[in-house]
Amino acid sequence: MQRLLFVLTLSITALVLTSCAPEMGGGTAKLGKEFSLSIGESVAIKGENLKVTFLKVLEDSRCPKGVQCIWEGRARSLVSFVSNNMTDLELTEPGLTDSLAQYTFQGYFITFHLLPYPEAGKEITADQYRLTMFVNKVK
Repeated sequence: MQRLLFVLTLSITALVLTSCAPEMGGGTAKLGKEFSLSIGESVAIKGENLKVTFLKVLEDSRCPKGVQCIWEGRARSLVSFVSNNMTDLELTEPGLTDSLAQYTFQGYFITFHLLPYPEAGKEITADQYRLTMFVNKVK
């Protein structure tokens, strides 16, 4: 009986935690709901003829935290959007901001942010990058 109660408690806890987290790549995402992709991962947007794939980071010259820079830098990510046809888009966001960058594409409004943000003296490897996104229809 105690084992059943333990398993039930563990299952409910896992369900609650995963429902609060952003959707991870490799499956589906909903319009207006945050999702996160590693390089090479894809999601299909539920109810839409749209698939999003994070291809690679083209540039990450964002000014690191704790460093004084003369230029804010930028992060450029290459993302594939497959709708009626396939389009590779370069999504660019400025450094030194916590705001999500924005882009409009074929009737969709996309907000995004590349993580992690650079820190002085710490190298970011390709497998550490995650592109967090929201996709909505343009109103």
